[in-house]
Amino acid sequence: MRWLLIVFTGLALMLSACSKTGSGEKIAVVHWEKVLQEHPQHARLQKLKDEYSLLLDKRREQEIVGKTQMSSLAKLHQLKRNSKQNFLSADFFARMMEKQAAEQEKLKQLSGQFADQVDKELAEEEKKLDEHYKLRLFNLRLKLDTVRMIPEERSRVEAELKTLKAARDRDRMLLMEHKMGLVNQRMQPHVEAMQQRLDAYARQLQGQMMEEMKKGTDDPLLKKAPGALKELLGTIDEELDKRQQGIETLETSIKKDTESIVIKLAKERGYSIIFHKYRTNVSADDVTGDVISGLKKLAARAEAAAALNKKAPGSTAGK
Repeated sequence: MRWLLIVFTGLALMLSACSKTGSGEKIAVVHWEKVLQEHPQHARLQKLKDEYSLLLDKRREQEIVGKTQMSSLAKLHQLKRNSKQNFLSADFFARMMEKQAAEQEKLKQLSGQFADQVDKELAEEEKKLDEHYKLRLFNLRLKLDTVRMIPEERSRVEAELKTLKAARDRDRMLLMEHKMGLVNQRMQPHVEAMQQRLDAYARQLQGQMMEEMKKGTDDPLLKKAPGALKELLGTIDEELDKRQQGIETLETSIKKDTESIVIKLAKERGYSIIFHKYRTNVSADDVTGDVISGLKKLAARAEAAAALNKKAPGSTAGK
């Protein structure tokens, strides 16, 4: 009596075979994955796995959506409780922005009026400034355009013109800053009055919001959400368990069918070892095609038996 060793991935089946121990061990190899893929039920198994994956993805998606919704509800509830604001916050900011825009427009018009007043008040001073530099700049430009000078003299006149322009620009800037200072000084009381009006309006809106909040801050959806999500996921988990059991049952059936054919071939041909894939420096018979043929015959017999079972009730009724 000797032992038949069928070597699969992480699996070794020891089966007895009727022959005497000898030095020439017969070895075979079968491409296990290829054989499993050729099983008549493999397409059905793959379909079950795909459906399981789709359902699992749906479960994950439902969990993410549910937790996101609960998180949003919790944040809203926390916002109402801690900051004493509710969904009217958006309306509050919108009204404040509208009010501020209207006040800013009034200030803009008032600022333009004050700027015109200051321009009129300082018009004489601005005129004197321009007159102060106008003649001197004219004389220097005229001298450069009409008088022939040595290079050194021309450079000196150009430098003087540049310095004079810079002084004029500086005085103009000082006058402009003076104008802006006067405008800002006259605007200051109006700016303060505007801010007071905005603060009063904000307090009014906040009072209205507080009254709305007192009507109730409990969120029934937030209380029901965890239970509803748990129930939904529980239903999906039950379906996943059923499908997983179906996949495992079919996988076991496919493996048993394949193993039975491999064992039958080994006994018929006297193989002592059957590898699930080739090993280095091992000479072995490839029985993959024979196993696939055996699976097809097994499937054909199963189909014939199913056809007879289906036909039997009809035949009996006819008699």
